[in-house]
Amino acid sequence: MLTNDGSLPCQSDEVSSRRLSGATQVNGATERILSEARLDVWCAVRFERLGAEGFSLYSYLSSRCLRRGVRIRFLASKAALDDAHVAAFMRRVSADGATVRLADELDSHVLVADKRTALIADEPGDPERAAIETEEPGLVCNMAALYRLAWRQAVDFDVFIGDRLDLSPEDQQLLLLITGPGKDTTRARELGVSLRTFHRRVADLYERLGVTSRVEAALVARDLVV
Repeated sequence: MLTNDGSLPCQSDEVSSRRLSGATQVNGATERILSEARLDVWCAVRFERLGAEGFSLYSYLSSRCLRRGVRIRFLASKAALDDAHVAAFMRRVSADGATVRLADELDSHVLVADKRTALIADEPGDPERAAIETEEPGLVCNMAALYRLAWRQAVDFDVFIGDRLDLSPEDQQLLLLITGPGKDTTRARELGVSLRTFHRRVADLYERLGVTSRVEAALVARDLVV
């Protein structure tokens, strides 16, 4: 039986929880929960606090989930976009079908799968250090409710990126040039600048867009260039 918003109702059955300690256990639980998810996954992730292994894990597993048809929500902080790799990841999963929103601040690191299992970081400042995994229905239900509240207060990723960038006509021209066919020497000549200046402008644009390659820049061009 589902509630009006399609979620599973809270139940009173008691199910044991377990405490996880260390990146190996926490990342192992993250991998198992995401791999076993069948319907939807809600993530409030402090990407700026994740280590390289944890970030790679979310990147890999989210793509697998989306290919299996699992619906994914990512809630992250606006500050996380200061990292170009995180910004590129968010753009990619958004293009692949995930729904991404950004909060002014994010004090929690939570994963809720199929509204039956939750993984809650014990120390959000270091989400891979310790966590609690639970299937206790009341606790999972409460975490899902808190997630919904934070989700409603966050801003859509594409809207935020569009407002943040506000690309000038010159930026849009450069973006179209670097994502189209041709060589950099030809592109620089078309802009009337040296090759060195062209590369500097491209590097500056990449940094502002939060991308690291032309493939990622092409996704931006598709969504933002008018």
